[in-house]
Amino acid sequence: MGTFPSTPYFDNLIDDFGIWQHTDGENILRKEGYSLDDAARGLILTLALGRDEQSETLLSYILKSRALNSFYGFADSDRKFIPVVASDDATAQTIWAAGYALSKNFHADEMKLLIANVTQYLDKTKYVRGFAYTLLGAIYVSKDLAEHYFRKLQTFFDNTDDDWPWPESILTYGNGIIPYAFLRYSLVYGDETAARLGRKILLFLEERCTYKRQRGPIGNNGWLPRGVEVAPMYSQQPIDAAYMVWAWLCAYQLSGNETDKEHSEAWMQWFDGNNVIRAKMYDPEDMRCFDGIDSWGVHYNSGAESNICLLLSKYMTQENITI
Repeated sequence: MGTFPSTPYFDNLIDDFGIWQHTDGENILRKEGYSLDDAARGLILTLALGRDEQSETLLSYILKSRALNSFYGFADSDRKFIPVVASDDATAQTIWAAGYALSKNFHADEMKLLIANVTQYLDKTKYVRGFAYTLLGAIYVSKDLAEHYFRKLQTFFDNTDDDWPWPESILTYGNGIIPYAFLRYSLVYGDETAARLGRKILLFLEERCTYKRQRGPIGNNGWLPRGVEVAPMYSQQPIDAAYMVWAWLCAYQLSGNETDKEHSEAWMQWFDGNNVIRAKMYDPEDMRCFDGIDSWGVHYNSGAESNICLLLSKYMTQENITI
């Protein structure tokens, strides 16, 4: 691995229990507590960077949050889990993290058991992103399990059309994770159907994110319903830019086409100021990533999700790998 920048801001978010969910850009907002999806994404990052102590903390949090066949989604500042079952998206991200941990031989037996137990619950999910995250983890387990979740994810697109090749009537958040999952599956297992579908969806998202506007995430101020011509510009979030970085990087790994690499780099440049307000979205001194772009400027809150997405994007881009 090449030299990776120090990450003091991210490091400060992790204590001996888990990873704090939100900050105001300077101070941890302790009343907001901890979240499962941040622990799962954070575990992927710390494993990639070889940070064993942080990885142990985040895995411990994930395991402590188990509730029946799923997890609790949040814990409060007193380290008490809130008795509400986690969203399927958050639960599925633990499978992604567990699969990646398995590939690193990190608590392998525990990861195998977690995957076996939780995938039974996730088989019943009705959410497309849940299957995408689960597929990303299943890729590390076996071809049979990966194919199982590829087929489940593929069914969401069976009745879409060329004008709107998307299984929902509105484009919202985290869209790039879906072509990313298809393309990662194709990269690892050589499935041409997955490659074609992933590229088709990715090209559709790229067009929606650039049509008559500066390249950037679809704003959550209205999102983008089918039939609306131009996507809203504000508020843009780092997670959406990051997922497009990863998806185009994986497309490049499959195709070797420099245009795909250029698209990935263009989305990475969103963080560096090539965005609608020409503002850098992180502080190079401490690698603190800001939470978004609003109509009035940069949203300087700096939560775990934003920081993890920036750092994973920098890591994958630097190493020319996808996870």
